Amino acid sequence: MTSLIKRLPLAALAVAVALSVGVGAQSNPQIAGNWEIDTAKSVTGRGRAGGPGPDRMIIKVSPAEVAVTSDTGVNRARETAAYKLDAPEHEVPGPLSWNSRAKSTWDSGRLVVTIARIIEGPTAPFRIEMKDVYSVSGDVLTLERTQGVQSWKSVFNRRKQ
Repeated sequence: MTSLIKRLPLAALAVAVALSVGVGAQSNPQIAGNWEIDTAKSVTGRGRAGGPGPDRMIIKVSPAEVAVTSDTGVNRARETAAYKLDAPEHEVPGPLSWNSRAKSTWDSGRLVVTIARIIEGPTAPFRIEMKDVYSVSGDVLTLERTQGVQSWKSVFNRRKQ
């Protein structure tokens, strides 16, 4: 019985390590980098789901979050959204000072971010939801946004230093 009790903490540690390796294996460090839009391969123009998308992005990946700095702020100012991974819905920057919240996770190497924009209406706030999916293949990053039945896709090339 004593040897079983001594082995229990070691077994618990082995299970914890195995679980953390499984979660980390879904992440994709290749998504990190400086990205610039390829307008010839992207949907552009007004009226896209969620408004105008970024022309440039800097993405940083850590075990706890993915930080996306893009030129989507007022007058194309840079702003950073820190998407906390596998965490409850949390506040992120949004257009026009709207209350924006996000929930994000890795799915087979793709970053999936569900964004809610909460807008004050005349009688009560209402919620607009969209989903962004970031995927990378080599030096090409694809951002697909869906809002209801609308969707668009932007393609980015890795910027060389």
